[in-house]
Amino acid sequence: MLVWKGHKAKLRSLVFAPDGQRIATTAGDSKFVWLWESTTGKLIRKLSDVGDAMRLAAFFPDGRHIASVHERRRISIFDTETGALVSTLQSKVWLYSEAVTIHPNGLRLVGATTEGLAEWDEPARLSNTLRDCDRLHPSGGTGYAGQIGFSPAGSYFWRKTGHISLYNAASYTLRHSLTDPDGASATAVAFSQDEKRVCVAFGHRAVIWTPEQPGAKPVKLRGHKQQVRAVGFLPGGNTVLTAAMDGTVRLWDANTGAETRSFDWGIGKVRVAAVSPDGTMCAAGSDDGRLVVWDVDT
Repeated sequence: MLVWKGHKAKLRSLVFAPDGQRIATTAGDSKFVWLWESTTGKLIRKLSDVGDAMRLAAFFPDGRHIASVHERRRISIFDTETGALVSTLQSKVWLYSEAVTIHPNGLRLVGATTEGLAEWDEPARLSNTLRDCDRLHPSGGTGYAGQIGFSPAGSYFWRKTGHISLYNAASYTLRHSLTDPDGASATAVAFSQDEKRVCVAFGHRAVIWTPEQPGAKPVKLRGHKQQVRAVGFLPGGNTVLTAAMDGTVRLWDANTGAETRSFDWGIGKVRVAAVSPDGTMCAAGSDDGRLVVWDVDT
C-alpha cells in the first residue's frame, strides 16, 4: 500500500492509464492535470495550457493522450509523454465540465451541453486552431448531466442525473432507466468489462443490475455510513469496489451482495476511486488531497 499527499484540496477526478503505470488526477481549483507513477507516487509532470481550473481528466485508449476539461467550455488534449498540447476543443454552447467522455475506440469524444450532446471526431488529431464540435445531438443529453460515459465495449452510453439513463451508444435512443426504489439520487456508475452488470451508487449504498434485464431483482450492497462516491468492477465482474465519504473502501461479492473486505487508511472522506485496467491495483483519493494505491491481492 502507498499513501501520499498529492494535493492541497479535494480530489475531483482520478483515472488509471490503460497500462496501469500512471494515474491522472485533478483537484480543487488547480489549473493542472497531475500525472503520477502509480507504484511510487512520484509526480511525472503537470499539464496545463490556460488559466482555468481543470475539472476532469480522461485517458484515451492509446494511453498516450489525455483529455482535460476546463470549467469554461474548453477541452484540452495533451500528449502525456511530452506534455505538449495536441488539440483544443471548444463548444459554442455551455459544456458541463464534469460530463465529458471518450468512446472506447478513441475516435469520438462526447460532452453534455445545455443543448444536447456535442461530438468531436478524432479528438486527438493534431490541430493548431480551436475545434468546434462536429455534431450536436439534441436528444440523449439535454438538461443537466452530472456525469456521462460509455460502457467498456461501447454498447451503451449512460447519463447520470437523479437516476441513470442507458442509451444505445450509436443512436442515443433510450433503452433503460435505473432508479433507486427508495428515492435517493445516483452518485456513481460502473459497468463490468463484459457489460453484463452495471453498478450504481445511491446514497449510502450501491445496487447491481443486469442491463438487459433491468426488471430483474437487483443485488444491493449495504454497509457504508455515508454517501458512496465511486464504484468499480474488478476483472471477471464478480467483485465490486465502493468508496464512500465515511472514509472506507469496500469490496463486495457481486452475486450475493456480501461484503468481502473493507479498508480504512484514516485519510478522511474518500471522494474518488478507480480500478486499474488489469485489475491488479486500486486507487482512491480523499477530501484532503491524499491518494492511496494498493494491490488488490493484499
